[in-house]
Amino acid sequence: MRRRIRLLSIKGGVGKSVLSLLIANYLKEVEIPFIVEELDPIETIRVLSSNTLPIIIYFSTNDFLYKRLKVNENKLRKQLEKYHWLISISDMFTGIDPNSDIVQFQDSVTSVNLNVFLTDKSTVSYTVEYAIKWKSPRILIINFADDPKKIEEEFIDYVYGEGIFHKVYGIPFYGSFSELENSPIIRKIIKDLLDILIQI
Repeated sequence: MRRRIRLLSIKGGVGKSVLSLLIANYLKEVEIPFIVEELDPIETIRVLSSNTLPIIIYFSTNDFLYKRLKVNENKLRKQLEKYHWLISISDMFTGIDPNSDIVQFQDSVTSVNLNVFLTDKSTVSYTVEYAIKWKSPRILIINFADDPKKIEEEFIDYVYGEGIFHKVYGIPFYGSFSELENSPIIRKIIKDLLDILIQI
Protein backbone atom coordinates (compact mmCIF):
# COMPACT_ATOMS: atom_id res chain seq x y z
CA MET A 1 0.00 0.00 0.00
CA ARG A 2 1.24 3.46 -0.89
CA ARG A 3 1.81 5.94 1.94
CA ARG A 4 2.65 9.61 2.29
CA ILE A 5 4.71 11.74 4.66
CA ARG A 6 3.20 15.22 4.40
CA LEU A 7 5.43 18.08 5.64
CA LEU A 8 3.45 21.07 6.85
CA SER A 9 4.03 24.45 8.49
CA ILE A 10 2.38 27.81 9.07
CA LYS A 11 5.63 29.70 8.57
CA GLY A 12 8.25 29.58 5.85
CA GLY A 13 11.90 28.88 6.54
CA VAL A 14 11.39 26.22 9.21
CA GLY A 15 12.93 23.36 7.23
CA LYS A 16 10.14 21.58 5.30
CA SER A 17 12.03 21.37 2.03
CA VAL A 18 15.32 20.43 3.69
CA LEU A 19 13.66 17.67 5.75
CA SER A 20 11.85 16.47 2.61
CA LEU A 21 15.19 16.19 0.84
CA LEU A 22 16.79 14.41 3.81
CA ILE A 23 13.95 11.86 3.90
CA ALA A 24 14.25 11.34 0.13
CA ASN A 25 18.02 10.82 0.38
CA TYR A 26 17.51 8.31 3.20
CA LEU A 27 14.89 6.35 1.21
CA LYS A 28 17.23 6.34 -1.79
CA GLU A 29 20.04 5.02 0.42
CA VAL A 30 17.93 2.16 1.84
CA GLU A 31 16.39 1.47 -1.60
CA ILE A 32 12.74 2.07 -0.76
CA PRO A 33 10.86 3.28 -3.87
CA PHE A 34 9.60 6.83 -3.38
CA ILE A 35 8.54 10.04 -5.06
CA VAL A 36 8.64 13.64 -3.94
CA GLU A 37 5.52 15.76 -4.42
CA GLU A 38 6.87 19.27 -4.95
CA LEU A 39 4.21 21.92 -4.34
CA ASP A 40 6.71 24.77 -4.18
CA PRO A 41 6.67 26.51 -7.60
CA ILE A 42 10.29 27.54 -7.05
CA GLU A 43 11.05 23.79 -7.08
CA THR A 44 13.36 23.96 -4.07
CA ILE A 45 13.81 20.20 -3.75
CA ARG A 46 14.52 19.72 -7.46
CA VAL A 47 17.15 22.45 -7.30
CA LEU A 48 18.71 21.24 -4.02
CA SER A 49 18.86 17.66 -5.31
CA SER A 50 20.35 18.71 -8.67
CA ASN A 51 17.33 17.08 -10.34
CA THR A 52 18.38 13.57 -9.26
CA LEU A 53 15.17 12.50 -7.52
CA PRO A 54 11.77 11.32 -8.82
CA ILE A 55 9.79 14.53 -8.38
CA ILE A 56 6.19 15.35 -9.25
CA ILE A 57 5.79 19.09 -9.89
CA TYR A 58 2.30 20.32 -8.99
CA PHE A 59 2.53 23.95 -10.16
CA SER A 60 4.79 26.13 -12.26
CA THR A 61 6.01 29.55 -11.19
CA ASN A 62 3.48 31.10 -13.57
CA ASP A 63 0.65 29.08 -12.00
CA PHE A 64 1.66 30.47 -8.63
CA LEU A 65 2.15 34.08 -9.79
CA TYR A 66 -1.19 34.16 -11.61
CA LYS A 67 -3.01 32.23 -8.85
CA ARG A 68 -3.78 29.29 -11.14
CA LEU A 69 -3.46 26.70 -8.41
CA LYS A 70 -6.15 24.36 -9.68
CA VAL A 71 -5.14 20.71 -9.44
CA ASN A 72 -4.76 19.10 -12.86
CA GLU A 73 -5.71 15.59 -11.69
CA ASN A 74 -5.17 13.82 -15.03
CA LYS A 75 -1.69 15.28 -15.49
CA LEU A 76 -0.69 14.53 -11.89
CA ARG A 77 -2.05 10.96 -11.96
CA LYS A 78 -0.03 10.26 -15.12
CA GLN A 79 3.10 11.60 -13.44
CA LEU A 80 2.41 9.58 -10.28
CA GLU A 81 1.94 6.38 -12.27
CA LYS A 82 5.13 6.97 -14.25
CA TYR A 83 7.14 5.93 -11.18
CA HIS A 84 7.20 2.81 -9.06
CA TRP A 85 6.79 4.13 -5.52
CA LEU A 86 5.66 3.04 -2.09
CA ILE A 87 6.24 6.28 -0.18
CA SER A 88 5.56 9.85 -1.19
CA ILE A 89 7.24 12.79 0.51
CA SER A 90 5.01 15.80 0.09
CA ASP A 91 6.51 19.26 0.64
CA MET A 92 3.31 21.26 1.14
CA PHE A 93 2.50 24.97 0.76
CA THR A 94 2.96 26.99 3.93
CA GLY A 95 -0.40 27.17 5.72
CA ILE A 96 -2.31 25.02 3.22
CA ASP A 97 -5.93 24.32 4.17
CA PRO A 98 -6.58 20.65 5.04
CA ASN A 99 -9.83 20.87 3.03
CA SER A 100 -8.18 22.23 -0.12
CA ASP A 101 -8.48 20.58 -3.54
CA ILE A 102 -4.78 19.70 -3.34
CA VAL A 103 -5.19 17.73 -0.11
CA GLN A 104 -8.37 16.05 -1.39
CA PHE A 105 -6.52 14.98 -4.53
CA GLN A 106 -3.62 13.61 -2.48
CA ASP A 107 -6.06 11.69 -0.26
CA SER A 108 -7.63 10.16 -3.39
CA VAL A 109 -4.19 8.81 -4.34
CA THR A 110 -3.54 7.38 -0.86
CA SER A 111 -5.42 7.99 2.35
CA VAL A 112 -2.48 6.73 4.44
CA ASN A 113 -0.82 9.98 5.49
CA LEU A 114 1.53 10.97 8.28
CA ASN A 115 1.18 14.72 8.87
CA VAL A 116 4.47 16.19 10.10
CA PHE A 117 4.37 19.79 11.36
CA LEU A 118 7.60 21.80 11.42
CA THR A 119 8.00 24.95 13.46
CA ASP A 120 10.49 26.94 15.43
CA LYS A 121 9.94 27.64 19.12
CA SER A 122 8.43 31.09 18.48
CA THR A 123 5.45 29.71 16.52
CA VAL A 124 4.68 26.47 18.39
CA SER A 125 1.29 27.65 19.70
CA TYR A 126 0.15 28.72 16.20
CA THR A 127 1.42 25.45 14.76
CA VAL A 128 -0.56 23.47 17.35
CA GLU A 129 -3.75 25.39 16.44
CA TYR A 130 -3.09 24.63 12.76
CA ALA A 131 -2.27 20.96 13.38
CA ILE A 132 -5.54 20.34 15.21
CA LYS A 133 -7.37 20.95 11.90
CA TRP A 134 -5.58 17.97 10.34
CA LYS A 135 -6.26 14.26 10.75
CA SER A 136 -4.07 12.07 12.93
CA PRO A 137 -1.43 10.82 13.18
CA ARG A 138 0.39 14.10 13.63
CA ILE A 139 4.06 14.67 14.49
CA LEU A 140 5.53 17.93 15.80
CA ILE A 141 9.13 18.85 14.97
CA ILE A 142 10.58 21.96 16.59
CA ASN A 143 13.53 23.07 14.51
CA PHE A 144 16.53 25.16 15.59
CA ALA A 145 16.21 23.91 19.18
CA ASP A 146 19.07 24.81 21.52
CA ASP A 147 18.57 21.56 23.43
CA PRO A 148 16.43 18.99 21.56
CA LYS A 149 15.86 16.79 24.64
CA LYS A 150 14.73 19.79 26.71
CA ILE A 151 12.37 20.88 23.90
CA GLU A 152 10.89 17.38 23.66
CA GLU A 153 10.33 17.33 27.44
CA GLU A 154 8.86 20.85 27.41
CA PHE A 155 6.24 19.98 24.79
CA ILE A 156 5.60 16.33 25.69
CA ASP A 157 2.18 17.30 27.11
CA TYR A 158 0.99 17.73 23.51
CA VAL A 159 1.54 13.96 23.17
CA TYR A 160 0.52 12.45 26.48
CA GLY A 161 -1.66 15.17 27.98
CA GLU A 162 -3.64 16.61 25.11
CA GLY A 163 -3.04 13.81 22.62
CA ILE A 164 -2.62 16.21 19.70
CA PHE A 165 0.62 14.69 18.44
CA HIS A 166 1.85 11.13 18.22
CA LYS A 167 5.41 12.30 18.95
CA VAL A 168 7.40 15.53 19.46
CA TYR A 169 10.99 16.02 18.30
CA GLY A 170 13.54 18.79 18.66
CA ILE A 171 16.20 19.41 16.02
CA PRO A 172 19.24 21.56 16.83
CA PHE A 173 20.68 24.12 14.44
CA TYR A 174 23.21 22.70 11.96
CA GLY A 175 25.68 24.81 10.03
CA SER A 176 25.67 22.79 6.82
CA PHE A 177 23.61 20.29 4.86
CA SER A 178 26.26 17.57 5.27
CA GLU A 179 26.08 18.01 9.06
CA LEU A 180 22.32 17.56 8.87
CA GLU A 181 22.55 14.55 6.58
CA ASN A 182 25.06 12.79 8.83
CA SER A 183 23.39 13.70 12.12
CA PRO A 184 22.35 10.73 14.30
CA ILE A 185 19.44 12.85 15.57
CA ILE A 186 18.10 13.43 12.05
CA ARG A 187 18.57 9.80 11.02
CA LYS A 188 16.71 8.63 14.14
CA ILE A 189 13.83 11.02 13.44
CA ILE A 190 13.57 9.82 9.83
CA LYS A 191 13.61 6.16 10.91
CA ASP A 192 10.94 6.90 13.52
CA LEU A 193 8.76 8.67 10.94
CA LEU A 194 9.02 5.69 8.60
CA ASP A 195 8.21 3.26 11.44
CA ILE A 196 5.12 5.30 12.36
CA LEU A 197 4.10 5.52 8.69
CA ILE A 198 4.31 1.74 8.27
CA GLN A 199 2.08 1.22 11.33
CA ILE A 200 -0.74 3.41 10.02
